[in-house]
Parts: sequence; structure tokens; C-alpha cells
Amino acid sequence: MTESVQVPVDDPLKWVQQALRAAAVAVDLEVGNCPELASGIFKGGEDAAAARLDPADLPTSVRALRLGRYIVLIGLLPDQPSTEAVTEALRRYRNQCVIARSYLTPNEALDLHLILVGPRGSERLDEWQPLALIIERDERVARKLAWLRPNEPKADEASFAEFIKRTFLARPWKHEAVFTMAALDNLNRVAAVGDVPRDTVGEWIKLALTQRDDPSALVDALIDAWTRRGQA
Repeated sequence: MTESVQVPVDDPLKWVQQALRAAAVAVDLEVGNCPELASGIFKGGEDAAAARLDPADLPTSVRALRLGRYIVLIGLLPDQPSTEAVTEALRRYRNQCVIARSYLTPNEALDLHLILVGPRGSERLDEWQPLALIIERDERVARKLAWLRPNEPKADEASFAEFIKRTFLARPWKHEAVFTMAALDNLNRVAAVGDVPRDTVGEWIKLALTQRDDPSALVDALIDAWTRRGQA
């Protein structure tokens, strides 16, 4: 996330929506709203009562975004870490995902995600951890992820940045790290301090350069060279 998300702390869905938009823009994904996916009506059923779900079977709060090829629904978890309450919320959000899928192509439906946001302080509560696992292991209708919020609003951005690393928005191959020499390249330094005889180091380097296609044979040869160290 490259910029602060300024949203009132009492509107977590809007906060997450804007945070997701910012994260998507940062990795060059196109962003759009999909309000029809958050409705209670199946595609093409605007004039048919049978194409609507009862409000009791749907969540009271949900938002929908398109981030690149991914469709994301965002919802709220109950305030209390109750298995029954979470199971009921999950049922309603699955129903919402079924409606969303009616608007999507088969390939788009494969990339449907549901992000459920925990109440303030749930990040550190032991009772929420197994419930988050239950949510994320439920692969029915959509891929599901739970973000458990920290105690303090000022910690939201850092917590959400860690959460993003578990999503399709993660880009682990983009980093500013500086890699040092591989351990094998430092073998001469090992020999210099006397840990390994120079002839053994030389043999190891030669083996590493000439036996790349047969790892098992390379390991055996490295071990054999070690057992003969200092005998030349």
C-alpha cells in the first residue's frame, strides 16, 4: 500500500474497499465497482420474484469490486467470536456469492474472492483464530479470506499490508533486497580461515560446476571429497 487510506474508522467496509483499490493500483490492476454483484437479484431476474433472495438469507452489508480479472466481495464478520454467528454470516455471504456468480463468466467465477473483515481487536483474540481458519478453509462458491483487525486504528495499514501478502495482490518477486554471494561462492573464504582444506574446497567447486545434471551424484561426490579431506 503506497498511500494512507483516509476513511472514518467506523466504516470498515469502506476502509477495506479503498485499501484494496490502492493496493490494486499499486500493482497496475484496473479497478471498478460492481454494485449489481452486491444486490439480492440474480442476473436477468429483475422482474421475477423467484429470482430474488429473501433479505434474511443475505448479508446486511456487502461491497463488490473488480480488481483486474478478480472479483472481490467484502463483508463484515459478527462482533462476537461465536461459532454459530460466524457460521450464519458465512451462509449469508455464500448466498451473496451465488448471486454474484450469476453475473460472471465461468472463468471470472473461478477468480471470485470473498474478504470478511473481523471486528476491532479481533487480531489478538485467541477465540478468533480458529474461526478465521474455518472461514478460509471453506472453498464453496468462492475463495475466502479473513482479515482480523488490530486493536488500534493506527495499526490498520500495517496489519492490512500483511494480509495483502496472502492474496492475489501480493508481488513477492518485487522487492528492494540486495542479495549477497551464494554460500558456494564463499568457499574460498572458508578455506582462508582454515575450516576446510583448500584442496577439498577446490574439488567441491569443480564438482559443482561439472555435475549439475545429477544432484544425487553431486551430493555423493561432495561427501566423498569431504571424507578424503587433507589426505592428498
